[in-house]
Amino acid sequence: MQQVVSFIPRALRGLIYLTALGVWAALVADTIGLAREATTPPVIPTPAVVPTAAPTATPRVVVPTAIPPAAAALVVEVPSRPAAFHPKTGRYIAAWLPNSFGSENRASFEANADILDEISPFWYTPTSSGGLAFGREARDQTLIELARSKNVLVIPTIHNVVSSADPVPGILRSPTLRSRHIARIVDEVLTYNYDGIDIDYESLATSMREPYTAFIVELADALHAQSKLLTVAVHAKACDYCGLGGYQDWVAIGQVVDRLRIMTYDYHWRGGGPGPVAPVYWVNQVAEYAKTVVDPAKVVIGVPFYGYNWPTGGGTAVGQTWAMIDEIIRTYDLDVNLMERNENGLVQENWITYSTRSSGRRTAWFATSSGLDAKLRLVQQLDLAGIAIWRLGGEDPKKWDTIRARLVEDPFESQRVLNQFLPEH
Repeated sequence: MQQVVSFIPRALRGLIYLTALGVWAALVADTIGLAREATTPPVIPTPAVVPTAAPTATPRVVVPTAIPPAAAALVVEVPSRPAAFHPKTGRYIAAWLPNSFGSENRASFEANADILDEISPFWYTPTSSGGLAFGREARDQTLIELARSKNVLVIPTIHNVVSSADPVPGILRSPTLRSRHIARIVDEVLTYNYDGIDIDYESLATSMREPYTAFIVELADALHAQSKLLTVAVHAKACDYCGLGGYQDWVAIGQVVDRLRIMTYDYHWRGGGPGPVAPVYWVNQVAEYAKTVVDPAKVVIGVPFYGYNWPTGGGTAVGQTWAMIDEIIRTYDLDVNLMERNENGLVQENWITYSTRSSGRRTAWFATSSGLDAKLRLVQQLDLAGIAIWRLGGEDPKKWDTIRARLVEDPFESQRVLNQFLPEH
């Protein structure tokens, strides 16, 4: 590149540089426009449903291919943002919906749909024959139509969090059942015109690594052939076979999925002892590792909008929304403690202790807004795709203020586009 530039006359190099600055100014203006749009509630047509379009790439800056004479002015065209543009901010913002689209969940969705890119309701589980099981909350047309009208992609989750025997190993090990399962998934996506599917097959044995990879690769091919998306929820890990994620080959599946949603929470989980749910230092370790094996533009960091409440004497924790924890704080007039950091690094989580007559002494841990902000900064610094929220509904509204303040005016997206046009200097 340096050799090519040296043959360009100094005046023309200056003109190219000034043009690049013009591009930058246009992109900054576009970013500010997006920020204003994101903070203004969208106008929603009542009966009309906006058709879903496949996600489009970052807006292109069209630069003339031929270099005009020095006396002429370069014209730079910055296309307007299409209606189905994603991400709406500088990063993807996705959220899982763990239960029916009730009043609490819907209120949160409607309040933040202007910056939400993807919603993944927990609608499906696999059956031992390779089919799909679902409850009456699935295929919710109210949610689907509302999401369409607000330009939110609907990517339902298929999960194996079941009380009975897990059917996933049997499906994945059998090429016949695996093909049947994939065909059933694609048929469901096409029938209900979802934008794609999210796979959350958890806690499999390491021996399932090859069948799991084959399944993800084959499903990605089948969905992409229909212009549909595949997102995959994976266990957090900081090395290939660390933790619960040994069966998930990030290098292999990272090449075919559209987004790799890393579940960077449950560091202290409901079956273990009390402690921070997603300490910042640990999320950082996982994200740093992910960037070395998967295209950062596909890496999505999971952020918890929940907490765990443990019995102090030992036992299983109860997952709680912020609304539940806040009610406990108010009822018992509790002081909220902050663990800013420990011997491992930055933590940024709150904890409370209290006693009840029925269950004795208890301890609850939950994330802070400052901890969330630290993770959003990490996403920016590592230039990752965005965040996936577990879970939508009942969260602290301040969390959304933090997301808006940090991601809506994200300059990284503009800089990424500009860099390809700047000459080396």
